[in-house]
Amino acid sequence: MTLLIAILLGLIQGVTEFLPVSSTAHLTLAENLLLRQSMPLAFDVLLHVGTLLALIVYFRAEILQMLRGILGRDAEGLRLAGWVLLAMVPTVIFGFATRHLKETAKEHVWIYGACLLLTAVLLFTANNLSARNQEARGLDEMGPWDALAVGTIQGLGGGFGLSRSGSTIAMGVFKGLKLPSATRFSFLLGMPTILGAAVLEGSHILKPLLRHQPLPAELAFPAGSISPALACVVGVAVSAVSGYFAIGLLDRFTRKPRLNPFAFYCLCAGVAMIILGTVGAKGFFFAQGVSLP
Repeated sequence: MTLLIAILLGLIQGVTEFLPVSSTAHLTLAENLLLRQSMPLAFDVLLHVGTLLALIVYFRAEILQMLRGILGRDAEGLRLAGWVLLAMVPTVIFGFATRHLKETAKEHVWIYGACLLLTAVLLFTANNLSARNQEARGLDEMGPWDALAVGTIQGLGGGFGLSRSGSTIAMGVFKGLKLPSATRFSFLLGMPTILGAAVLEGSHILKPLLRHQPLPAELAFPAGSISPALACVVGVAVSAVSGYFAIGLLDRFTRKPRLNPFAFYCLCAGVAMIILGTVGAKGFFFAQGVSLP
């Protein structure tokens, strides 16, 4: 891994984690084109830490409000924290139930393409519905079924190439939330989701370290890489900064229904990935002997 590749991967992670275009599809493509193999797991985990930092900084006021609520000092903050925790229940259940299928999806590019097309449909539909719905509700009017629905689509779609932010925002709109409110809840829900994913993946690194064993080859940096510490610091910094600006961009785009540009991008990217996967892009995406259809 070179310094430039570390910067590019951090940039892709930061931007695509929050814009509704699927970070999973873009990172899988990028790591195999740039590295010709999967990213070192430690680097992957730390990129997620970078995007988590971006969320924490951007939504620091909401985080403080929820903390005050948990301490019994803010009723609305307690309510919001409760909806986030409730939404995590189906996310965890369905996320674990489908985790093996998500690993299989990496072997078939067309699955990512199909999920990008589904993301495009969700975004187009949510954009049009939001523009017409004059009775949409804010976060203060959110209910338990809204939280459960958003958490369910996050758990089912994550890892298949379905955009986490796009699908959760769309589901919020389908449940009657205002587009800005659905977007804000999607971002707040992203905090425990990203943290949980980082902890889960990080446990695979800690196990051999605690046993004083060398890291397996698939977890370590490849030979000839720059300093792992330098790569990780650069990756975290780039993913955090780019993620912060991506959050701000989507936040502005959703104050009025302007999701169609993202939907059009997902449509084009989805078609491209389906074509490449169908005709047999072996060696173009995956250099490690993964067979494409």
